[in-house]
Amino acid sequence: MRIPVLLLGLVIGAALLLGIVAFVLPPADQVVTHPEHPTLLQGTAGAPRVAAVWWVGAAFGLVQIAFFGACFALGMQRRGSLERLARPIVAGLLLYAGVFALLLASYRSYLAEPGASLVLGFPAPTAVMLYLLWPVPLWFLWLYLRHFDEHTPSEHDLERLRRIAREVAAEEERG
Repeated sequence: MRIPVLLLGLVIGAALLLGIVAFVLPPADQVVTHPEHPTLLQGTAGAPRVAAVWWVGAAFGLVQIAFFGACFALGMQRRGSLERLARPIVAGLLLYAGVFALLLASYRSYLAEPGASLVLGFPAPTAVMLYLLWPVPLWFLWLYLRHFDEHTPSEHDLERLRRIAREVAAEEERG
């Protein structure tokens, strides 16, 4: 019962963060026509807006990572327990959050000095996202595949469920 309560808390937290962006923080700047390419639009100076929403975006991203982990844990628990999967799941979430923090830091430094350097052909924030953040969920995929048989109903479990269903159906016919 703890994981569903955690999921509810994370959904409420995400909603509050979105509410802050929508109703508390200053509105986004206007867009204008690009001076060299009239078919394109470009935003006006967004540095004040970035500073205002920075902490909300970071918190929202971390809430989403936690939500992903809680959903994964909910699906991987067996008889209400994660057993030996709790530590690998927490380790994967810490890795995910750490790489996300690195992405935020690289983006912030990129804002201070755009185009400073390329990493494997991309700006640093893009490289962190593609080469570090994107592969992290593969850890969870490996955990899922490795422990699939342990965390899915066995034939014994299915037979027990069928027996209970038959008993309920018989009781409904009588009553």
